[in-house]
Amino acid sequence: MFLQRHFLVSLTEQTTELKLSIPQYTLLSFLSVHDSLSMGYLASLMGHSTPAATGLVDRLCKSGLVKRKSGENDRRQVLVLITPKGRTLVEETRLELMKCLGEIYDRLPPNDQESWIRIYQTMQSYCEEKRS
Repeated sequence: MFLQRHFLVSLTEQTTELKLSIPQYTLLSFLSVHDSLSMGYLASLMGHSTPAATGLVDRLCKSGLVKRKSGENDRRQVLVLITPKGRTLVEETRLELMKCLGEIYDRLPPNDQESWIRIYQTMQSYCEEKRS
């Protein structure tokens, strides 16, 4: 719980500097692993209504972090894409988190390092199963 709180405070500090909210950053994170997502699907991933997700996307568009485009087969469908600027922001934040985790990992004895990797792989598998 302490570690989770530490990362959340760190993320909040980083997003505050960038004038982003945690939901805006979360939306960027989803987009960073997909080529594009529909507004409706983004809303469901976020657990928001489509109008709420649209508001987040509006603000991110104004910041130049995402852009909209019409669907190829259905021009009424709105797709949201992350821009290179948005991708860089997410990557820099991810690298900062990885650096912190690496420093913690380096302090562990080898047998605990092996356990850490096994635990993370188990958590990743669980999360992947929940998404399917």
